[in-house]
Amino acid sequence: MTTAEETGSPPPQSTASPELLSFDFTKIDYELDRARTIGTGLWSTVYYAQPTVKSPQRTRHDVPSPPATPQSKVDLPPCGLFAVKTASRPDAKPIFRQEAKTLTKLQQSEAADNFIVPFHGLDERVDSLIFEGVLGGSLESLVRRVSVMTELERHLQLRSQFPKIANDLISGLEFIHGAGIVHADIKPANILLDVSHHDQDLLIVRARYIDFSASFAAGEDSTSNAGGTWDYMAPEQLSIQKDISTPTFASDVWSLGISLLFLIVGDSPYRATCGDNLFRLRDSIKRGDPLGFARRDPVVKKRMAAAQDFVDCCRLALQKDRERRLSAGAWMRWLGTEELV
Repeated sequence: MTTAEETGSPPPQSTASPELLSFDFTKIDYELDRARTIGTGLWSTVYYAQPTVKSPQRTRHDVPSPPATPQSKVDLPPCGLFAVKTASRPDAKPIFRQEAKTLTKLQQSEAADNFIVPFHGLDERVDSLIFEGVLGGSLESLVRRVSVMTELERHLQLRSQFPKIANDLISGLEFIHGAGIVHADIKPANILLDVSHHDQDLLIVRARYIDFSASFAAGEDSTSNAGGTWDYMAPEQLSIQKDISTPTFASDVWSLGISLLFLIVGDSPYRATCGDNLFRLRDSIKRGDPLGFARRDPVVKKRMAAAQDFVDCCRLALQKDRERRLSAGAWMRWLGTEELV
């Protein structure tokens, strides 16, 4: 394990501004467990870390005279486990700071923890991002787990999980867009399932967004950091024209539609047709018909037919013409009028 305090740097002065939340390690620190890697990405590696509480430093003036009983107040960790996102390459620092600013803006809302993994600040000693540790795995890992089930077991699991996950993610996207943020890289690997026990021993699973490294405020220049993952890109994002290809609220809606379809299908909807052929994949995405491509696999076609109401939910987000695509808010209102069970 590596202790964050071992960097030897003195605590920073109060440099945090309203646009950037700094992690206050003077009260709560952490021990990084490099044996417990959560995941890796283009810019980062994420580890679990154990919070450590620092005892208050006493001076002679703080020590009470007998017979008074010493009183001390110890800050409690905000959660039982941290997830620490560390840079895996030297040029990640500006990306991390930009992500921290985006997360700070979102975290200012009291409702934020319902939609994104709670963010506790940028540790400016080592330029790492500190989050609450979530143990439920990603939406991608959930699909891998159900892939070993029989078709009937898998279908029953889908019927029980899809409505709640869809509600969490569509309302979460409405929240993110309401804050003026384009996520720009929504995919199953960037959605975590937070599993917790609530009253009466009921197991509650909440789907939350992570990884805002490609995100930006709508209307700002996104050239430096807006990216995406091909299978989840909207057709217009493959245009050679920058004003068309730049991620938007509408492309986020498409990406979430594909992510929810991934849950139904069990893989990328283009997998049966394209395999690992990137040229075919690019052409298929530009055609704007992921539902049609998915149905070319006989097994997937049966899965989709057995969950037609869920497919219809995805279809609203998968309009090729982005002008006809529902906004996250309109999608959420539609969901409120339907009963996905």
